[in-house]
Amino acid sequence: MNQKATMIDKKQALYIGCALSGELYTASLSLATGTLEYVTHTRLPGLKKPGGAMPLAISRARNTLYAVSRGEPFFIASFTIDAKGGLQHLGNTPVETNLAYIQTDTDDTHLLSASFIDHHVSVFDIQQDNRIAVKPYQIQEIVNAHMLRMAPDNKTILATGLGKDVIYQWQWESRSSGSAASFPAQCIDELMLSEGTGPRHITYHPTQPIAYIIGERNGTVNVVRYGAEGLNHLQTAYLPDQQEAFQAADIHITPDARFLYASEKSTSTLHLFNLQSDGTIHFEKYFETENRPRGFAITACGHYLIAAGQFSHHIASYRIDSETGYLQLVNRLPVGQSPDWVEIR
Repeated sequence: MNQKATMIDKKQALYIGCALSGELYTASLSLATGTLEYVTHTRLPGLKKPGGAMPLAISRARNTLYAVSRGEPFFIASFTIDAKGGLQHLGNTPVETNLAYIQTDTDDTHLLSASFIDHHVSVFDIQQDNRIAVKPYQIQEIVNAHMLRMAPDNKTILATGLGKDVIYQWQWESRSSGSAASFPAQCIDELMLSEGTGPRHITYHPTQPIAYIIGERNGTVNVVRYGAEGLNHLQTAYLPDQQEAFQAADIHITPDARFLYASEKSTSTLHLFNLQSDGTIHFEKYFETENRPRGFAITACGHYLIAAGQFSHHIASYRIDSETGYLQLVNRLPVGQSPDWVEIR
């Protein structure tokens, strides 16, 4: 088969966490057409009662998927990803708290997490078999911690404290798994945002030390520069006014750093911002999407956006216009109940 044909036939695996049914769905996305195709699904092994969202994370090596149970009981499930994107359950790690977000560090030796309900951020060791160790390193009193995420420099970590409108910064201290008993990062700075912002999710500029934080409660995107000296607020951009109370949710940037998208649950919309050369953003347009888009993702090629509708129980694929960033609906696919997380392998 020639190279052109191989490229036309290439598909990417999608993993969708469906909280209400407690199911993990696998689908495929055609990179040639944007078409979605159901592959398989399974109830999260060991889950007795579904509840909350189902945060997912793929390892940096792209060979392991982690899924969080926020129902009964709490645990982190580990799955091996085979060459075709199939999943094999490795086992579950019981956790004591309700985790709202997870991400692996740069060398897949630690799993970063945040707990909105239990007000902390924590870091777990990842064992040699790729399962999660039981005992985490934890920092308490991060009120309504929603995300703990490593920047592209692989040494800066930011967290959102939604309850007190604070962004926290730490410097990662690279070390081997299990080599110390303390939180593996040094506190650098805290940045207070406007009261009522509700900082939730974070995305990073791929080449500049700039973070973009979605404000759940006031429909803002705060643009923040990070570095060894701390945090510097650059801009507050706004989603258009709306009659409904804001429930802004997720935020992602295209790999070429041209377009930024933010989801808003109460109006079921995706909002497009254009990025300027200095990293600031300008609102361009919004698009109607699946009912209550809590989570979405952008492919590594930057050509497609996949949105999940908590209330429509579907995912949808959109083609991203390379010149304007406008979204064109390509395909919809039914999945489990309340899909709220999308990961693309």
